[in-house]
Amino acid sequence: MNDDNFWKYVLAGAAIFYFLAMIPAQYTYQKEMIKKRKQTGINPSQLYEKMSFQEEQLHFHMQGNLFNLPSAIVAYLYIRFVERYK
Repeated sequence: MNDDNFWKYVLAGAAIFYFLAMIPAQYTYQKEMIKKRKQTGINPSQLYEKMSFQEEQLHFHMQGNLFNLPSAIVAYLYIRFVERYK
């Protein structure tokens, strides 16, 4: 195996590991946001406007990072389809 293929496999493995490791974090974050919206009774845009600076930064880093998009989608689908029928 040459060096080019080795580094491709290492990067692909790291990306897959990151994707799998972030699913529980995304799930927890999204569940808390849903719970917070239900408790306050306001729509998501109003909720984001009322966030403190720290909460805005957390939201940006959890939802705004392109690398987190696949794990966020999986967590969203799990919440919507699997937990709906519990």
